[in-house]
Amino acid sequence: MKKFLAVLLALGLAAVSTAARADDMKMDGGKAAKATLTGTLVDVACYLDDNDTGNDHGGMKACGTECLKGGSPAGLLVGKKLYILAFPAGVFATYVGQKMELTGTVYGETNLIPTKAAVVDKDGKKKDVNIKGKAMM
Repeated sequence: MKKFLAVLLALGLAAVSTAARADDMKMDGGKAAKATLTGTLVDVACYLDDNDTGNDHGGMKACGTECLKGGSPAGLLVGKKLYILAFPAGVFATYVGQKMELTGTVYGETNLIPTKAAVVDKDGKKKDVNIKGKAMM
């Protein structure tokens, strides 16, 4: 139940923040910023509820993957800052706990709509992830 409430809270805050920022952007010339961010892909519900950043947690293998497939939002944890991805979470389900580089537009402080994604391995090599045509926007 805690996870469900945390997800609802995160989605509600993201929606309110995005709507408010969208209105701000129309009125004052824009607060959206193009950015390339590198961090750990997380399941927002498990991260907010239990500070889990890996895929296996809560005594469950691939918990993060299952949560994203089930509709929990995905996030990119950059240092201690969590960016909520305004994008279908299932696209990122197999990458929970992995280092990723996402390029897109940041709205407000922490809402990211990615347009390009890559997994970054331990040697810093990047492998592109196809996210084209998968957005619901």
